Amino acid sequence: MRATLRTVLRKSSGAVAFVLAVAATTPTGAQAPGVVLNDTAYYPEGPIVVDGGVAYAEMGADRISVSDATGTRTLWRGRNCGPTSIAPFGGGFVVLCHQAAALVVLTRAGDATEVITRDDNDRPFPTPNASRADRRGGVYFSSSGQFGPGAPATGAVLYLDANKSLRRVAEGIHYANGVALAPDGRTLYVSEHLSRNVLAYSVGDDGSLRQPRIHLSLDRLVGPAPAGRWEVGPDGLTTDRAGNLYIAEYGAGRLHIVSPQRDLLATVAVDGAYVTAPALSADERTIYVTAPPVPNPGRPGKVLAVPNPIAAD
Repeated sequence: MRATLRTVLRKSSGAVAFVLAVAATTPTGAQAPGVVLNDTAYYPEGPIVVDGGVAYAEMGADRISVSDATGTRTLWRGRNCGPTSIAPFGGGFVVLCHQAAALVVLTRAGDATEVITRDDNDRPFPTPNASRADRRGGVYFSSSGQFGPGAPATGAVLYLDANKSLRRVAEGIHYANGVALAPDGRTLYVSEHLSRNVLAYSVGDDGSLRQPRIHLSLDRLVGPAPAGRWEVGPDGLTTDRAGNLYIAEYGAGRLHIVSPQRDLLATVAVDGAYVTAPALSADERTIYVTAPPVPNPGRPGKVLAVPNPIAAD
């Protein structure tokens, strides 16, 4: 079902273009000497590179922001949306409204044109969270489910195709969170946050998912979460052209970079304990990171640009 646009949806457009140089490779495990792009981002999540700049959601401010060489501006704002992700779609973007359980389709300039609240089977998708565009013009996104100790595995992944057909392609995930595609587009990675696993699915020609499997366990990779810290787990994901997987460990203030063979290549400490997601610059030398300090959308966090420790010199 596609709801009629409401008057609460509005935008503020602006140019989106800049190139940020970040110096020096960071040693494995070290604090990244990053550049702060925005230190008043209210629970920032879901960054993407847009014409060399970076766009991201601010869940606590109900807006999509863009940071570039001229500063930070609002691309779009939607009251009670609680956005957590933005992805390229149809020449513009699609925004995930986590709190409103909706998708909002935007033009490139930030004009809202459509709101989607149900899939093709007339089912809602509660708590949409992270998104990833594919080469077919579609977008995968997670519908997380309940977040808490002992929560049931009700998370799902949905696929919005280029014609705006929306269907579930995976279910039964223990809090579905970050999503990322392998460089060839044939594997979709999904953070199963509450199990501290990253899942992998084979991608069909029609966008369907099959052969679910555990790709890696954070417990095995870097050790278990501290006792009583049930919220610490894999959040946003991205991949580079070599197929390395970048994993934001929410609650631990760090990013892990893992090879296709599941070897840990680097861990980068981030200034923000509840780091939510990474994105790579076009040359892959810079990692853009959204990093709230606490799990509270009412508190400002940071958007950072940090050196990629595995980037070639």
